Amino acid sequence: MARINVPNSADPMIGLAKKIKDKHTADGAASPLGALNMADLAAKTQTADDKNQLAAKLYRDAEAATQARDLALGLKSAAPGTVAQYVRSVRDVLAGIYKGNEKKLGDWGFEVDDSPTPAKKPGTPA
Repeated sequence: MARINVPNSADPMIGLAKKIKDKHTADGAASPLGALNMADLAAKTQTADDKNQLAAKLYRDAEAATQARDLALGLKSAAPGTVAQYVRSVRDVLAGIYKGNEKKLGDWGFEVDDSPTPAKKPGTPA
């Protein structure tokens, strides 16, 4: 017996539904699908296609927005003129002003960790 697969993802399902609708329309009154609500299938296929295209556009827009955000923030680089570079400069200026009283940087929104740094573990011998 032949296996007849039905897609389980958006693009192939929409494509198949469009082909079915087109074949039904082309066959007209001779279509064996006359007893099915093909108008509802066509309407829902169109809705699914429209929303699928919108989702793809929004995904592309989200990627572009994320890239622009990351570029402005400069989290992964030390590039001048980025938010991260300005924040580091602010930290450095304030750390100089409040030397010995670095907790004051907390007033500016910085998280100040004044716990002692753990001693480095000696390397293992070769």
